[in-house]
Amino acid sequence: MNFCELEKRFDWIRYAGQQDKGVTYIFVATEPISRLRGESDILYIGQTDNTIQARYRQETETNNTPKNTQMTNIRLTYAFRQLRRMDIAATCYFVKGKYVDPPLSSVGADIFAKRLMTWDKRSYINTLDFANPSIEKYLLVNYAEAHLELPPLNNRF
Repeated sequence: MNFCELEKRFDWIRYAGQQDKGVTYIFVATEPISRLRGESDILYIGQTDNTIQARYRQETETNNTPKNTQMTNIRLTYAFRQLRRMDIAATCYFVKGKYVDPPLSSVGADIFAKRLMTWDKRSYINTLDFANPSIEKYLLVNYAEAHLELPPLNNRF
């Protein structure tokens, strides 16, 4: 699963300091990275209730200090700094909203439900409407199905 495959499914906006709230976002590398199965240019998939600007800063500019307990932000900032040293750029894209719209067809919902049962049993048990999943969950489950693992900078669902 690569970003070019997702461009058609969602209305992605390239991050450039916007203040939109309640978005789903991804970081995309300039070069694909080998995965357990295949390769992908997707580094991270997330969502936020805050502004995309605040989340972008948290995940790209967080220093590891004694008072900072946001391990994901520290880890992502470190990874992005290392990628820049290797001349690999990461671009952030986001889509407004948090839920798949329009909802999945009945066939799409069945496929998603089967994948969710495999990759995230807790969400499968708690989800009643498989036709309208969060975009983040939908992307993570489909990524895991395609590559047998999560994006390299995601550590959990």
